[in-house]
Amino acid sequence: MPKTKSKENPTDELLRDLMIIQLGLAGLTQHQIREIVGVDIHRVNRIVKHFKKTNQK
Repeated sequence: MPKTKSKENPTDELLRDLMIIQLGLAGLTQHQIREIVGVDIHRVNRIVKHFKKTNQK
């Protein structure tokens, strides 16, 4: 299991990731998600980039 850079509980990290996923599915932008969750934009991008774009034509 990879070590986390912070001294946070792994449960807290998992909950933040789940919140990023839910906010991404709700249609918020990556910048909005970063402001709400309070994490680095790279972390948000790493998770949200896997979502399928639903409104592309």
